[in-house]
Order: sequence, then structure tokens, then C-alpha cells
Amino acid sequence: MKKTNLIEKIFLFAWPYAILFSLILYLITRDMDYLLSFLLGFASSMLMNSLNYRIMKNIYKDKQHLIKKMHIVMYLAKSLFFALILFIAYRYPEEWNIYFTFVGLLTFRVVSLPVTLIFAKKDGDVVD
Repeated sequence: MKKTNLIEKIFLFAWPYAILFSLILYLITRDMDYLLSFLLGFASSMLMNSLNYRIMKNIYKDKQHLIKKMHIVMYLAKSLFFALILFIAYRYPEEWNIYFTFVGLLTFRVVSLPVTLIFAKKDGDVVD
């Protein structure tokens, strides 16, 4: 694997996990709504975590005095966006399954734990 930092590795491992989970979910349930609900949550999670990573990476390089403020703003934006996605899944239960949407939203966190345990350096991972 080329020189990538820990967060980029999490993004790389999240895709195969989501594809495998989607395949197993569909083979077990044969319900397209469950599959689409999971994919909605997964896509939302990847979108917001990617946006968070790109913004914070640029802030760390250029405007270090804004780190704390932007971290709080991004945390609130992610929380509101995830709440909106869950509200949509809850509001339209005939089209979306809120539980699989929630599982999709947690995918990035679920993948981050083993990837961090496997690839983290003892002295910490530095954003390049």
C-alpha cells in the first residue's frame, strides 16, 4: 500500500466492507429496501467523513488558528446531516428501514476500529 495515512486507509477498507455487507444483507433478506437503506447510510457517512477529512486537512496545513472552531462546526454539521438522514428514513418507513440506515451510518466507525488497531503507529499517525 502506498504511503497513506490512517484515515485514508479507513476509507479504503470501508468500501469492501460495505460491498460485502450489502451482498450478505441482500442474499439473506432479498429485500431491496433494506439494501438501499444501508447504502443510503453508508453513502451519507462516507460523504460527510470525506468532507470532514478534506476540510480539516486543509485547516491543519494553512489556518491552524481555526482548528478548534472548525472541528466544532464540522461535528455539528455531521450530526445534523446524520439526524436528517435518520429522520428521512423514519418518516418514510415504506421506502427506508431506519435500522439499516443507522448501520450504514456507523460503517465508517465500525471499520475504523480494526484498521486503527492494525495500522496505527506507536508514536501516532501524522497527516501528510
